[in-house]
Order: sequence, then structure tokens, then C-alpha cells
Amino acid sequence: MTSDRVGPVQVRKVSPIETRREVSLFALLRIKTGVMKSVLKPCLVLILALAAVRFSPARAVEAVYQVTQTGIAVVEITAQFENRPDGYWMRSISRAVGIGRIFASHEIRSEVEGSWRVEGVAPQRFQAEGNWRGDARRTVLLYREGMPLAVEMEPPEGIINELVPLPARRGAIDGLSAFALMSRTVTQTGRCDVAGPIFDGRRRLDWSSRTIGAARVNHAGQKIESLQCGLESRLIAGVRHGDDRARATQPRLAIAWIAKVDERLPPIPIRVEFASTIFGTMRMELQKLK
Repeated sequence: MTSDRVGPVQVRKVSPIETRREVSLFALLRIKTGVMKSVLKPCLVLILALAAVRFSPARAVEAVYQVTQTGIAVVEITAQFENRPDGYWMRSISRAVGIGRIFASHEIRSEVEGSWRVEGVAPQRFQAEGNWRGDARRTVLLYREGMPLAVEMEPPEGIINELVPLPARRGAIDGLSAFALMSRTVTQTGRCDVAGPIFDGRRRLDWSSRTIGAARVNHAGQKIESLQCGLESRLIAGVRHGDDRARATQPRLAIAWIAKVDERLPPIPIRVEFASTIFGTMRMELQKLK
């Protein structure tokens, strides 16, 4: 466990009226030029990756999610959560399955450890590692006084994406910590109105979540109560070289249904729906807990 002191991340609470469009923090897959590829955000939900594990908490709960495109499985995400009074620990593994291996072969492991703050969350260390279409990927971020520092990057910064200016990184958290923050906000307030910056080592995004309202949804063969939330993310800096800037910086929208399905866990997403650019709605859905 790192000894770096971490400053609190300032998180702006969002009124239900302030954010109008429905969201996509967890947009894990999209279609581009007719070819499917995965966009790992660390939502999800669910989205996201890690390497050498410092410890594996005994109380961690494992959740398995499946991402489908028009009903066909393309990605599986296995996530582990530990929610402590003083902080949180999360790990996720995202891998292509079925037809997804043809268009977007990958296996990415992500992990974060952080502390709770009155103002939000304070990640201490984020690490992501794996392969994307056969190319190695590795990111290690440490946090000092609210500034994420990229201490390991493979490929190096600036090779794949435009460099993100240092001032734009200040106060940003990783995608897994954003997931933890939203879950904690639902626990404390019964709503999901929260917003803030995300930096994953290569890209800087703005994200937000807003409360839509209570909803009954099918899960594990029964109707359960959930909180429906609109999500939105927008790329601010770090456009990939060769991508159309106007297209890359368009907002990504999604809808998430969050529910408490296990006494060991805070409320978590049980379903996330988001649009692809060609084939309509994609869905990430909780399959099982261990």
C-alpha cells in the first residue's frame, strides 16, 4: 500500500435540473467506421484494467457482467469490490468474448485503492495492464494533493493520444473511483447526482450522473427496485492521433439502473444501456455475484 498522501478530490454535486442529457460513463463499446471496438472506461462500470496485485481483500465480492450488442455477447467484465469505512478497493478484468474477439480482441486488468473524503474520493494508486489487439498496455497513476501522476506508461504518453496538459489533470480521478463515488452517493442520498473530471493516463474526460427516478426492473428472474440514472461523459483532452476531433469529443450518453442486490455491497449497477453508432442499443448486465 502506497504511503503517498492524497489530497481530497473536489466533486461538484449536480442538481437534477442542471444535467439534461442522459449519460455514458460506462460506454464500454462503440462502433467506428463499421468496425466494433471497445471503449474501456473504467464503468463501469464498469470498464478497465490492472496488473500486479498488492493484496486481495478477504471481504471482496466478485460480480460478473456481460456486454451484449443486439443480444450477442461481445465482452465479459469481472469486477471485485471491497467497501471499507475508511476507503475502497476495486479490481476489474475486461475481456473480449465471442464475436468481440474478432473486432476488438483485448484483456485488460484494472485496480484502484483509495480513501473516502467529505468532499468525495481520494484515489491513492490506479493501475491498468493488459493487451489491446495484441499490443501491450500499462498505466500506473499515483496521486499527490489531487494531482494524478503517470509514473508508468506503455506506450509512453503522446504516442497514441495527444498529450493532456498538466493543469487539465488536476482534481481528476480514475474511472473505477468514479464508479465508487457514484455508488457511495446513492448510499448516502438515495440519488445519483454527481459530476467530476476523469483522467485515465491518456485521456481527460468530464462525466456526470443525474437522478431520473425509481424503477422496477427484471433481475435474476424477479422484479426489483432500482434507481435509474442518466450518465454522460465527454472527452476534453487526449484525442487519439488520427481521430476526428469533433466526433471524438461528442458526449457519450447512457442509462444505468442501480440497486442493492447483496448485503456485502453498496448499491451497484445491475444494468447499463448505451447506444452504438450503427447497431442501436448495447447493454451491460450483471450476471452473477460470488
